[in-house]
Amino acid sequence: MRTVIGICTILILALLSPPAAADSLSKLRARFQREKGAPYQTRQKTIQEIADLKTEAAARFLIKVVEQDADRSMQLNTIYRVAQIPLPVAWRAVLRFFEDPDLRSSAFSGLVSYRKEDLPESLIEQVRSSLDQGLRSNLIRYFGKKKDQRLIPEALRFLDDFPTGTSSLVGPLTQYPSVPAARILVRIYDDNRTYDRDQIPKVFIDAADDVRAVLPEAIMKAPDDIVRNAAIIAARAGIREAQPALVNALGAAKGSEFRAVLIESLGAVGATMDAARTLLVESAQRPDEIEAVAAVRALRKSPLPEAIPVLIGLMRREDGGVFRVEIQVTLEIITGQQFGDRLDLWEAWWVKYGEAFDPTAVKPPDPEALNQTLVNLAIEKGAAALRAVRGEDRPWEFGGHPIGTTALAVLALHAASHNPKKDRAIRAGVKYLLDEAVPERIYDLGIEAMALETVNPKRYKRRIAECAKKIVKSMNAEGYWGYPSGDGDHSNTQYAVLGLRSATRAGIKIPGRIWKRILTHFYDTKNQDGGWSYRPTPAGTTSSASMTAAGVTCLLICLENADLSDPERANLIEVIDGGFTTLGEKMKIDKDSLYTLYGIERAGVLGSRSLMGKKPWYVPGAKRLIEEQSRDGHWRPGYNEPVQTAFAILFLKKATAPISSR
Repeated sequence: MRTVIGICTILILALLSPPAAADSLSKLRARFQREKGAPYQTRQKTIQEIADLKTEAAARFLIKVVEQDADRSMQLNTIYRVAQIPLPVAWRAVLRFFEDPDLRSSAFSGLVSYRKEDLPESLIEQVRSSLDQGLRSNLIRYFGKKKDQRLIPEALRFLDDFPTGTSSLVGPLTQYPSVPAARILVRIYDDNRTYDRDQIPKVFIDAADDVRAVLPEAIMKAPDDIVRNAAIIAARAGIREAQPALVNALGAAKGSEFRAVLIESLGAVGATMDAARTLLVESAQRPDEIEAVAAVRALRKSPLPEAIPVLIGLMRREDGGVFRVEIQVTLEIITGQQFGDRLDLWEAWWVKYGEAFDPTAVKPPDPEALNQTLVNLAIEKGAAALRAVRGEDRPWEFGGHPIGTTALAVLALHAASHNPKKDRAIRAGVKYLLDEAVPERIYDLGIEAMALETVNPKRYKRRIAECAKKIVKSMNAEGYWGYPSGDGDHSNTQYAVLGLRSATRAGIKIPGRIWKRILTHFYDTKNQDGGWSYRPTPAGTTSSASMTAAGVTCLLICLENADLSDPERANLIEVIDGGFTTLGEKMKIDKDSLYTLYGIERAGVLGSRSLMGKKPWYVPGAKRLIEEQSRDGHWRPGYNEPVQTAFAILFLKKATAPISSR
C-alpha cells in the first residue's frame, strides 16, 4: 500500500511541477524587469533564484540576459548562473559564450566549476595556447578535478608563463599529491600566504614515504630559496626524517636570516641527533642575535637539559632586552620552574638541583594554557615593528588608504604603549590625521573616529563629530554602508557603526533613528543559519565568520545605544545569542584572516564572551599569532604588514572597549 501511495505522490508532483516552475519563473521575470535601475546585488538575487529553478525556460531567460543586458557585471555573473543549470541548452550557450573574447574567461570558469562532462579537446587546446592567466589557472583546476595526467606538465608550463601566479596551483596540486606535485609545491611555497601555510604542509604529514622524501632531498640539493621553503614545510609538518638534511644544510648556510630559519626548523622537527643537539646549544651562544634568538626558540620545541646552564649564563648578558625574555620563557619550559627574570634564583636553583635534574619529571606545558610573557613579548615586538615602518609625510599607508591605515596603527600603538601620551609615533599619527581633510570613505571615517576617541575623546571631540556626521550622511536607503561606487556591504557597515559608537563615547549624540535603522537592517539580512554574509543575499545562503562577527558587533553596539523597550531588548539579545552560536560554527581560529580575528575580538569583548558557541577564541587565537609572528615583529599573511600587525596587536590586547551597562 505504501509503495502505491509513493508512486502516486511522485506522479502527482511530476504533473504539478512544470506549471509551478513556470509560475515561479513568470513572477521572477516580472520582478527582474521591475528591478531595472536597482542595485546590482538586488538583481543578482533574482537571477540566482531563476537559475535555481533549473528548467529549460529559466536557462533560456538567463541566456537572453547575458546577450542583452547593458550591465557588464550582470552579463559575466549571469554566465555562472547559466552554467549551474545541468541542461544541454545551458551547456551549448556557455560554450557559445566562450567564443566571445569578452565573455571567454567567465564562460570557461563556469564550465570548469559546474560541467560534469569532459570538456571538448578543441576547447582545451585553445586554452592551453592562451596567455590569459585566468583561463590557464582554470585549466589547471579542471585537470585537477579530472585527475588528468596533464596536470603536472601544465602546472610547469603555467609556472614558466606566469611566475607570479603560483597561488593558482596550490589547490589542484594539494588535492592529488605525488612526487612531481610535491616538488612543485616546495618550489612555490610562500610562508606569507595563509593558504600555503595551512594546506601545503598537510600534504606531507600522512603522505607516502617517497612524497615525504621530497623535503630532505630539497634541503640537501636545492638552491637556498627552495631549501628555505622545504625547511619551513618540514617544520610545520613535523617531518623528523628531515633532521640530517637540516644539520647538513646548516653546516654550509650563509646569512643570519637563512640560518635562523634552518635553526628553528631543526628544533621543530625534533633535535634527537647528537649533531643537532650540539648545533642548537652552540647557536644559542652565537654573537649574532638573530641566530641566537632562533636557537633559543628552537629549544622550546626540542628541550635539551644540556642547554640549561648555557641559557642561565646568557641571562647575564648586559644587552639582554628581548633576548633575555626569550631565554626566560625557554628556561621555564625546559625546567618547569617559574623564576621569571630573577637570574639569582635561576643560578641558585641550578647549583642546588642541576646535577640531579631529571627532564622526564618536568610536566609539559598545559596545551590549553597561554604564556602571558610570550603574549607581552609579541605585542612589544609588533609595536616596535609598526614604529620602524612609520613614514614622515604619510605615517602609514596601504592601498590608497593612508588615513585609515594610520588610524589603525595609532589604535594598535595606543593599545600596546606603556605611556601613550608620550609616544612620539602616536602623536605623529594623530597630527597627520588632523592635518588632512575629513575623509570621505567609510573605512577611513570609522577608524579615524575610533583612533581619536581612544587617544583623547575630549580634545578631539569636534573632529570625531565631523567624522560621525559624514558617516550618518553616507548611510544608504537600506540602512547600511558601502563604498562610494557600491551598493553596500557589512564590512564597511561594521566600521561605520564602530565609528558611531566612538562618537557616542566622546559625548556626541547620534539620532535614535540611525540606531533603529541599523538594527532593522541586521534583523532583515540575517541568514537562515543565524549569521550574516558580506552582502544581503538570497535566503538559504551560508554565512561567513568575518561578517557574522560584524553582525554581532553591530547588534551589540545597538544594544548599547538604541532606545529599546524590554521586549525589544529581549528579542535583540536572542538574535545576538544566535549570532554567537553561528560564529562559533563558522570561525576557524587556526586559519581565519587576521581581519576576521580582529572582528572576533570585538564581538567577544563587547559581548563578554570567552566562548563563541562552544569554542574558545582568545587562547587559540593568541597562540596562533605568537607562532606566526615574523622574526622582525610583523605579521604578514593577507594584507600589508602594518595592517596585519595592527590587527594582531589589537587582538592580543583585547583592545576593544567593553560595552557600557544600560
